[in-house]
Amino acid sequence: MPVYIVTDSTADIPREIVDQYGITVVPLTITFGAESFRDGQDLTTDEFYRRLQATKQLPQTGQPPPALFQHAYEHLVSRGEVVSVHLSHKFSGTIETARNAARDVSAGKITVVDSGLTSMALGLCVIAAAKKAQAGGTRDECAAAAESVARRIKLLVTFETLDYLRRGGRIGRASAFVGGLLKLKPILTVKDGEAHPVARVRSRQKALDELFDLAMETKDVEDAVVLHTTTPEEAETLAQRVKAACPDVSLIVGRFGPALGVHGGPGMIGLAVVERE
Repeated sequence: MPVYIVTDSTADIPREIVDQYGITVVPLTITFGAESFRDGQDLTTDEFYRRLQATKQLPQTGQPPPALFQHAYEHLVSRGEVVSVHLSHKFSGTIETARNAARDVSAGKITVVDSGLTSMALGLCVIAAAKKAQAGGTRDECAAAAESVARRIKLLVTFETLDYLRRGGRIGRASAFVGGLLKLKPILTVKDGEAHPVARVRSRQKALDELFDLAMETKDVEDAVVLHTTTPEEAETLAQRVKAACPDVSLIVGRFGPALGVHGGPGMIGLAVVERE
């Protein structure tokens, strides 16, 4: 029986990869005042960041309505089974909505996985599940593939400004660390499903250097992703450094979408690396 892979839009998976593996992406909602948009569908990323920098009121993010998950699951279980991989429950109630929909549709044919991650760290878990599904893997094998990547991945992020993090309030155990660092550049990671501080430096370039150095502590890198919100040139330079250090790595250069960009703001840049099994 075929297995189909579902995720949410915080995975930030490039469209060509979504299409390549037939991944179903359930969008979160982005709200600017009275206007609401489906993440990745009703608002381009460029337009989102333009509006984000122009508005004084921070936009809001909302988890997908239950009906979106139910519709996706009903469509897919009519043809096979489903593995649904999502961002950490500590960041959003999205996964609980997915679990409820799975129980309502067909609990025996849907496995819901909490990656404990977000953005393309989550995305790499989803892609691993999709590759296993495409190779004919069972539902359990696809879920295990996602969970394996989640155990082996390191996600590191730095910011141009901390104002969006402060205003958004979704920084977990890093809140006290960030609160005293408005003139410094912190580097955060995701551990146990929430943001944790790793380092702090005094300049943008030092932050990018530290981001790279911390990632390269992973000695045998299998996959890597470089992400940015509004600085593609920096992302490309960082990607070239990763490629030079790990010439055999599978590398994706992508972009933080609106659901993460709301909280990170312009100038956020990230690097995720997966250690080889």
